Amino acid sequence: MKLIYILVLAFCINNICIAQDSLIAELAKNNVSTFSKNENSFTGSGWEKIIEQAKKSDNVLIGEMHFTNEIPAFFSALTAEIKFDNFFVEIDPYSAKILETKIKTLSAGELKKYRSNYGNTFSFYALEPEFNLLQQSIKSNTKIFGTDQISSVADRLICSELQKTTKSPEAKKIYKIIEDSSKVYFDKFLKSKGSPEGFPFYFFTNEFQKNLTDLSALKLSREEISVIESMRLSAKIYQEQSHHLRIQLMKNELMKVYPEWDDKKNLFKYGANHLAKGESLLKIYDIGNVVNNIADSKFKNSLHIMIVGKSGSQGSPFKDFPEQKITEDDMYIKPLKLLLKTVNGVDWHCFNMAPLREALEQNKIVINDVELSRIIEGYDFVIVIPTVTASKFPTVE
Repeated sequence: MKLIYILVLAFCINNICIAQDSLIAELAKNNVSTFSKNENSFTGSGWEKIIEQAKKSDNVLIGEMHFTNEIPAFFSALTAEIKFDNFFVEIDPYSAKILETKIKTLSAGELKKYRSNYGNTFSFYALEPEFNLLQQSIKSNTKIFGTDQISSVADRLICSELQKTTKSPEAKKIYKIIEDSSKVYFDKFLKSKGSPEGFPFYFFTNEFQKNLTDLSALKLSREEISVIESMRLSAKIYQEQSHHLRIQLMKNELMKVYPEWDDKKNLFKYGANHLAKGESLLKIYDIGNVVNNIADSKFKNSLHIMIVGKSGSQGSPFKDFPEQKITEDDMYIKPLKLLLKTVNGVDWHCFNMAPLREALEQNKIVINDVELSRIIEGYDFVIVIPTVTASKFPTVE
């Protein structure tokens, strides 16, 4: 009898779960609108709803799936419709400022040459559609802000600029050593196709740490001291693999420039991990939560949008590395499987999360997947692109 009871109970629980899944899928299906891409613009009710809400909010935060052609195109079309004062991106503040300056001051030929020399150090913005988006934003007089750690290959980019501005001959020599050594290590990394054995980035070496120590002993400008401390902290984040420390840094950098974006029209472009209103997908309160709370303290609402591709491929952050096929086990796709059941055809789908959030808060639905609940509670819209294509590096000589 005990075995029969257990089997009956398991059957009932399974049926309840199936019923809940069906209810969630039905709610999603009843609250979706579609739109389509036509060259560089979009049309459809879903696009109109996004534009309408984006115009109402001072802060528009779009959490993305990285390394596609379609998502930068979405941002480009959005910024063509709406003028933003500031554009926050997922790179460090020093690289962001360097890129902004180069795009503003170099001729087309000079910029092409610069990208050929240093493009691999631009993080996401090394890829053609991302760089074009950045260029478009800067040319429209939108200010660029980075808040992330310094990437493991951006030491070369940053030190190449510090050589030009430092007043210390000793520091100039050390910056040159870092720039040259970083390139040697990175070239070996690319040649080995990412094999870490024997070819760590220079950023991770004891020699690099000694360079930073030697620099700290010199009489340097305030900006140089700031950069050196940021490189030291960034290396620590990588070596300790501390996600918490990284997010602390990102929030700290965001608030350093708060006077620059307070009461301005701001656009944020980060991985979808970072921009939820509440707890992030990685169980931490990230910059999306900071911006949401600031808006709330002013009796306003920030707009949070998640955008992903259901299928297709993503590019690589390193040139000549293979594309990555999107699968149902992708970190963003897996929790959205109930919504994705309703995505058919070639149109982009925009899911309104408000009815699902209301149903969740009123206990009308039960969600066992904690990541799905964080998405529902953290994002106003979830945009699903049926198929995305991998972004590429530019062809430069």
